[in-house]
Order: sequence, then structure tokens, then C-alpha cells
Amino acid sequence: MPSSLPWRMFLLCVFFIAALLLAAPAQAFTADSLDIAVTENGDATATFRYTLEGVIENALPESVLQEQLVKGLATSSDPPQVVSFDKSGATLIFRNFAVTNAVPAGTEYQTAPMDFKNAQIALQNSAVSTVISADFSPKAITVTFPDGYMQELSDSSILPSLKHTVIDPAKAASATTSGAVTQGSLKVSSIPGQVRVYIDSSYAGETPETFRDLSPGTHNVMIEADGYVSRTMTATISSGNTTTLFATLDQIPPATKKSGVSVVSAVVLALVSLCCGMICLRLR
Repeated sequence: MPSSLPWRMFLLCVFFIAALLLAAPAQAFTADSLDIAVTENGDATATFRYTLEGVIENALPESVLQEQLVKGLATSSDPPQVVSFDKSGATLIFRNFAVTNAVPAGTEYQTAPMDFKNAQIALQNSAVSTVISADFSPKAITVTFPDGYMQELSDSSILPSLKHTVIDPAKAASATTSGAVTQGSLKVSSIPGQVRVYIDSSYAGETPETFRDLSPGTHNVMIEADGYVSRTMTATISSGNTTTLFATLDQIPPATKKSGVSVVSAVVLALVSLCCGMICLRLR
């Protein structure tokens, strides 16, 4: 019947709107925490906790999520070994996660860096990129070394390379009796707080913190945080003393938006306007 044509057109418009909204990817994967325990031989066991939201929790195959997670978290050509995996967390083993070196006081460990944006890129290149978007940057990261020393980061898009020396009491006593130079310390604070600190290009921790066992002399100190302009300074360390350093970081200006209406919203509004116009013409 001719009078039913406007309603058919209206239903067709609604169908297109629904299809466009469904095609827009949803933020359905959120990384909660990453806990890494380094073993004496340099391997590491990592526990990754995350949250799946909405329909993705039941619709996304575990095999797809596991594949993208392994690709994104790999720190070398040797991919991590999956010990356990489900839709709330995963346990993985990283071989040779830390390089070990013998030093006068014990064993020095230097871990591999990890860029969580790699996992997001892997997901974007997968078949599910049109229906799911993700934030792989954990809200909390902890790295524990064999002696129990722990480094913590929060809301960071990268896990930088960490360096820590596990003290061997026998080696330390031998170094002391041989007349080794007394080390100094550096106390760093900043605005904002909890920014990453690199001393001589090696990650040291987050502010506010006092970094100990630094050799006397001049050291390069860089502080950085996501969304802020990084800053590099120098600090002079003296034997047996603590040097204080304070820095303020400037925010990176937000990108200027050309339009307040998204592409999807613009298309939806255009379809609605077109449909309404055709209905009005038909009714007349």
C-alpha cells in the first residue's frame, strides 16, 4: 500500500543507524595489573589481570585474545610461554627477561623494556579490530627481583628497562675492606608526582623517591610522564651525601579538534535528516 512507504523508509533509516552504531568499536578490554617476578637466572613469571566488558566478554574467542596478548607482550623474538589463560587474566613465562652481570657487590639485573602500545597495534591489525578497542596499559605494574626488591609504576604505557643489583654479602664485605669509594644518594621530587625517573639513561623509579648507591660525580637525570613534556637535568653526587632535585613538568597541549561532531555522528544525523525530509514530502 502506498501509504506504508514512509514507514518502510523510516525503518530502513533506523536499520542503517543501528548498523553504524554497531560498527563503531567499543572500549571492551581494560588492563588492570601486571605483576612480574624475576628469577635468579633472569627468567620471569608475569601475572596479567584484565577486564572484559559488555558483549565482548562472551563473544570474543579466547584464542583470539590470547594470540594478540602474546604478540603484544613479547619482549624478544622468543614469545612468552602461556602457563594459564582465561577471560580475566593470564600467567606467562618470559625467558631471558633480564640480563645478569657479575659486579663487585653481587649480581646486577637489567630487565627488558615492554611497550604496551604493541599489544594495541596487534589488536588493531587483527580481525576483531572493528568490534573491539582496548587499553593494554595496566593501572598498576610491579616488578620484583630475586632479593625481594620491588619497583612499582602506575598508569604507564611502557615498562622501561629496570636495573637492580642483588647484593651478595660476601662480595660486599670484600669490596668494603678493599677501600671502595663511598656512594651517594639523589632525592628527586616533582610536580606532578609519580613521574618516571631515568638516571644516566637507566630507569630508576618514580618520584618522590631517594635513589641510593650512586657513584660520586655528575649524572644525567631525565623525568617523564605520559601527557607531559619530558625534562632532562644534571645532578652532582658527592660521596656519603644526598643531593636534592626538584622539577616541574609542563602538560602537552591537547590536539585541536577540527569539529565537535564525530564522523559516525555526522553520518547518523545526515541519514536521519534525509529520512525525515522524504517522509514529509511523501505525507504532503
